[in-house]
Amino acid sequence: MKKISVLVILCLVLILSACSQNNNNAVNNAPANKAGDEKTNEAPQEKVTLKYYSNAKGEPGEPMMKVVEAFNAQSENVKVEHVALVQNNDSREMLQKLDVLSASGEEVDIVLLNNEGFVLERAGNGMLYPLDEFFQAGSITPEDEYYRNPVYDGKYYGAMTDAGFWFVALNETHLKDAGLEVPTFGWTWDDFRTYAKKLKESGENRFGAYFHTFGEYANIVAYTDFKNPQLKEDGTLQFDDPSFESWFNMRRGMELDDKSVRPLADVLAAKQHWATDFMNDITSMMPIATYAIDEAFLNDESYPRDFKITFAPLPRSSTTTEPGLTSIGGSFLTMHKNSKNKEAAFEFIRYATMEGSELSGRIPGWKKADGSKILTQTVGDKANLIDVEALTSTLFDKRVSTPESSVVSVPYQQQLKKIAEGGINKFLLDNTTFEEAQKFMMDEGQKVIDDNK
Repeated sequence: MKKISVLVILCLVLILSACSQNNNNAVNNAPANKAGDEKTNEAPQEKVTLKYYSNAKGEPGEPMMKVVEAFNAQSENVKVEHVALVQNNDSREMLQKLDVLSASGEEVDIVLLNNEGFVLERAGNGMLYPLDEFFQAGSITPEDEYYRNPVYDGKYYGAMTDAGFWFVALNETHLKDAGLEVPTFGWTWDDFRTYAKKLKESGENRFGAYFHTFGEYANIVAYTDFKNPQLKEDGTLQFDDPSFESWFNMRRGMELDDKSVRPLADVLAAKQHWATDFMNDITSMMPIATYAIDEAFLNDESYPRDFKITFAPLPRSSTTTEPGLTSIGGSFLTMHKNSKNKEAAFEFIRYATMEGSELSGRIPGWKKADGSKILTQTVGDKANLIDVEALTSTLFDKRVSTPESSVVSVPYQQQLKKIAEGGINKFLLDNTTFEEAQKFMMDEGQKVIDDNK
């Protein structure tokens, strides 16, 4: 009996085990729920919040904040949160704080950098993550999409948000006072100097032109005529090019002889915004880029005025130089190396620099955007403030072009730009000879090159 009982028990165990196994197989082999069923076996996609840093305040209505808001509205799982490091829009101060945060391991996903030099500098010091793998995955050829593409050590490190086309803004009333026509393609910097002199003479307490402290004003010709404003294509310094001497002498002649521009010493002492003199009817014309349109020219609340602004192309360096050459700068969205959400970060970068770029109110760096249409939308009902037709032809004429990208890509580009600023400062403030100023630039520039070998 005992043997029979044991056999019965073993049989029952085997039967129960088989039933259990069959039940498990039934569950594992059950068909997946179809789309539309109330229950699914798919795990919900993880929601990601990206930390986006810039030198903006992050207030509604700011150019990039319009894009951020639009992205967040159409994105279910990826959201972008702006982090303001400064409240004065100072990009250099923002970068100093960002450097400290990066060194401490702070969570940073995306950084907006305001010029190509800043991108190369941060790519060189290892702060940024290259975008190549994301461009390749999306079948994106950067040169086909953007006007400028920061490349360091053969890799792409930024996608262009807005394109800063340089031009000359002019006070239309002052032009009429001086009996001058709006300049067209083909005028030269010699013509610019002549215009400035006549514009000054046509009114009291007026300057004909204004140059701010930006590095481009150390020699705008270097930005329109050369692939790299400070370095030749063999990597040697550009400061010995004849354009530096002619530009320096023009600046000094306009200050001392013509008295048609506010002296640099006064500009530095005043610590004023770049738009102050022009928007307050004190100066008649100014070389500037397209960021000026929304920052000042259409801002009649901060700058109430009774004159209209018209526009002309940048002058060419000589009568033999191709007309229409300009400098195209801009801002770039970059990916921080510390980002733990790189695919999501690129999702925003792509949106913000392509289909979403038209929402910022600035001329996109995306070549396929309709710049003329965006300009018209940006101006809106404020066409009484600026000459839209003149601006459109200045920006989008078929003759407008910029030098091809340089083969030279160095992380110390901003240092060389500061040296050019130092050179013209010595020339205009210390009354040195051009040879002395040039020697300063060549010596200091070579030190930077040597220190980075």
